[in-house]
Amino acid sequence: MNGSSRSKAVSEAGEKHLLEEDSRVLVKQVRELRRLVPCCREPRGLGELFQDAASHIEDLQVQVKVMRMLLDKLSDE
Repeated sequence: MNGSSRSKAVSEAGEKHLLEEDSRVLVKQVRELRRLVPCCREPRGLGELFQDAASHIEDLQVQVKVMRMLLDKLSDE
């Protein structure tokens, strides 16, 4: 193996390691998102998981808005 072949092999090994690490991080993040998003059904894929997460965020925003309105109403009295 000459110098350029060795450098290329080392570079490819480093890229493979980075991809494996990125993959592990992504799996961990998806697992955490599944834990955080209450679903009435188990998502079949990432698309559904992201849709459920978006819906959940919208629901939380509505809840916060209602709580602020109640707080404003109660503080006026």
